[in-house]
Amino acid sequence: MVDGADKVTLSRRAVGGVVALGAREGAMRVLAFAGDIALYRLLLPEVFGLVVPVAFLAGIIKHFSDLGLAASLIQSPDEPRERDLRTVFTVQAALVTAAAIFIFFAGPLILDALDEGSPDPWLIRAFGLSILLSVFRAVPAAMLERHLQFGRLATADVSGTVWFYAAGLALAAAGAGPWALVAAHVGGSVVPTVLLLFLYPWRPSLKIDRSRLLRNIDFGAKFQGQRLLLMLKDSLIPILGPAAFGRSATGFLSWADKIAQQPLLLTQLVARVSLPALSRAQGEMETVRAGAMLALKWNCLLTFPFFALIFAFAEEIAGLIYGDTWTPAVPALYVLTVNAMLVPINGLLYPVLNAIGHSGRLLVISAVWTAVAWALAGILLLIGMDYRAVAVGLVGSQILAFAYLLIDVKRLVGINILRSVAYPAAAATLTGLIGFLLLRPVAANIPMLLLLGAVLLAGYSAAIYALDGKSLRNEGLSALRLRRRDRRGGGAVTSL
Repeated sequence: MVDGADKVTLSRRAVGGVVALGAREGAMRVLAFAGDIALYRLLLPEVFGLVVPVAFLAGIIKHFSDLGLAASLIQSPDEPRERDLRTVFTVQAALVTAAAIFIFFAGPLILDALDEGSPDPWLIRAFGLSILLSVFRAVPAAMLERHLQFGRLATADVSGTVWFYAAGLALAAAGAGPWALVAAHVGGSVVPTVLLLFLYPWRPSLKIDRSRLLRNIDFGAKFQGQRLLLMLKDSLIPILGPAAFGRSATGFLSWADKIAQQPLLLTQLVARVSLPALSRAQGEMETVRAGAMLALKWNCLLTFPFFALIFAFAEEIAGLIYGDTWTPAVPALYVLTVNAMLVPINGLLYPVLNAIGHSGRLLVISAVWTAVAWALAGILLLIGMDYRAVAVGLVGSQILAFAYLLIDVKRLVGINILRSVAYPAAAATLTGLIGFLLLRPVAANIPMLLLLGAVLLAGYSAAIYALDGKSLRNEGLSALRLRRRDRRGGGAVTSL
C-alpha cells in the first residue's frame, strides 16, 4: 500500500525520472539524428542489410540468456535483499556465458543461412564480448530503475550513444564498411556497462539462494517471455528481410523503421519509468489508473504531431536529408509510421499491466501478436508482394493488438484509451493532411522543409490548446509543482 506522503514522493520521482532521462537523452537524440544522417550517407543499404540481422541475432540470443530476473527486482513490492542480488547475478553469469559460447560457434552458421552472400563469421562473433559483459549491467541497472534514479542511467546510456556515433562515423569514413557498424554496436553496449559499475558500486558475488530464485523467477520468466516474443515479432525485418528479399531490401526496411520510430523518445522514457513507478503503487488501483491515463494522454500529445510531419514530408525527408539512395523505401516508411503511431499506446499499456500483476496475460497476448505478424507477412510473401509485406505484417498485427488491449485494459484497469488520445489523434490527423496536400509541394529544400515543419507544429499546438487548453494547463502546472518541490526537497532524482 502507498500512503499519501509516498504517493507525492512517487509522483515527484516519476516526473523527475522522465525529466532526467529526457534532458540527457533528448539532447543526445538530436546528435544521434545527425549521426544517423551521416551514417546513411556514408554506407549503402546493403551494408545495413548485412549488419541488421547480425546485431539482432546477437541481441535475441542475449535476451534468451535472461530469465527476467533483473526485471523481477524492479517489480517486486518488497525491497530486494542482498541474496536476491547475488542470486540474480549468479544465474545471469551462467546463462550469458552459455550464450556467448553459442554465438561464437553457432552464430556464423545461422547468419550464413540467412544472408545471400558469405559474410565474415567474425562479424557476429564480435558481439560475444558485449554478451559476456552484459551480466555486470543487470543488477546495477535494475536497482537504479527500482529507485527511480534515472539520472545515472541516462548518463550511462548517453555514453553508449556517444561511442556508437563517434566510432561508427570514424570507421565508416575510413572505409571499414560493415565493421564500422559492428564496432559501434558492440562498444555502444560495453561502454555504458562499464560506467554503471561506477555509478552503482555493487560488488558482484557468485551465490544462489534457491528460495529467492523461485520467488523472482515467476514474474521474471513471464516478463522476459513477453520481451522475447515481441522481439520475434520485430524480427520480421532482420530475419525474414534478408532471407526472403536480400540485403538491400533489409537495409531499406531498417531505414524506414528507424525513421518511423524517431518520434518515440518520450514513449521509451515514460515506459521505462512506468514499470518501477506503478509497481510501487500496485496496491492502489486509483493511483495506477490516474498515472496511466496521464502518461497515455501526454505521450500521444507530444509524439503524434511528429508522426504527422513524417506523413506530410516522407519523400522530402528521404531525398533531401538522407539522399536519393533511400527514396525507394518511402512506401515502406508510410506503412511503418502507422505501426509506430500505435506504440505510444500499446507500448505504455504493457508496463501498466505488468506492474499490477498481469504478466501471464501479456505473455499470451505477445505470443498471439507475434504469430499474427509472421502469418500475415508470410501470406503476403506467398502471394507475391515485395519486401513491403514485412511492413504490412507488422502494422496489421499492431492494429489487432491495439483493438484487443483497448477492450482488455478498460475491463482490468478502468482506462478509456480513446478518451485519452482523441484530441491528439484528431489534431495530428488534420496537421498531416494539411502538410501533405497544401505544404508539401513547396518543400523544395531543407530550410523550407524545416520552416514548414515548424509551421505545422505551431498549428497543431494551437489546435490542441483550443480543444483542451484548460486541462492541459492544470496538468502541466501540477507536474511543474511536483518538480519544484523535488528540487527544494533535494530529492534523489534531481540530486544525481
